[in-house]
Amino acid sequence: MSEQNQGNNPPVKKMLESSPLSGIAVPIAIVLIGALIIFGVTKMLSTGKNHRDLINEMNSKTFGNRWVAAYELSKFLAGQKIPKEDMPWVIENLSQVYRETVDPRTRNFVVLALGSLNNPLTLPVLNTALEDQDPQVKFNAVVSLGNMSKGSDIHWQKVEALLQQDVDPGLKQVALLTMASHNRPNTEEVALPLLTSTEKTLRYAAAIVLTGTKNSQAIPVLEEIFNLRYDVAQAGELNGAQVEALKMNALENLEKSKWNELSNLVQKVEQDDSNVRVTTKAKQVLKVLKN
Repeated sequence: MSEQNQGNNPPVKKMLESSPLSGIAVPIAIVLIGALIIFGVTKMLSTGKNHRDLINEMNSKTFGNRWVAAYELSKFLAGQKIPKEDMPWVIENLSQVYRETVDPRTRNFVVLALGSLNNPLTLPVLNTALEDQDPQVKFNAVVSLGNMSKGSDIHWQKVEALLQQDVDPGLKQVALLTMASHNRPNTEEVALPLLTSTEKTLRYAAAIVLTGTKNSQAIPVLEEIFNLRYDVAQAGELNGAQVEALKMNALENLEKSKWNELSNLVQKVEQDDSNVRVTTKAKQVLKVLKN
């Protein structure tokens, strides 16, 4: 099992599903970080161990594979609640492990475990992890912050800085997604330059974000999305399922924004698209836009 796949997990899925960009995030961001489902169905290696056992293993100086305990803990916390009175102890110990470990795998799973708690006490470590040298740790820190409650003390300047850096497009996309999920006032300003990105995923994410503000500059990219074919098999291109999910998300956001001026575009999708699910959704959206 590769280190890249070890970073994919249920907390990522949670944010993407709850976000207004869920449709684009599911086919694109998840694909960029690997097979998400694997860790949700993998049996825990340490049957019967609870969160205290696993954290004690992580803190044990004689425990050789600290990252294994961190991995198991991230899965445990993603699927089970811990007692409220244990929360400060868990967060304090995980924060210490993050600060002390040099192994990026361990830091990655610590960030995932902390992110699954959705507790403001985790913010210092998650904000620090935005500048982690490991891109997967950084990615999961952004995702974890995206799951935090609105109004949380997130270091937004660090999140926005990712959009200006030479980093993986998936990291830029999730940074934009996090800003949108928290309704950051400058999201539109940040998204606009991405409409001309050479990275298709960033263009598409920006266009869907800008649908919420009915920004006309997003229209050419929305047209590009709706003109995507389902049968392209070239390396680096979206597959049929990804294209379908992307179009469905674009339609859902048009429906939410009630962007009536784009009713002709939606009608064209209803008439010309070869996917039944997409045309059915377009018909539904068209009714909303014309009312």
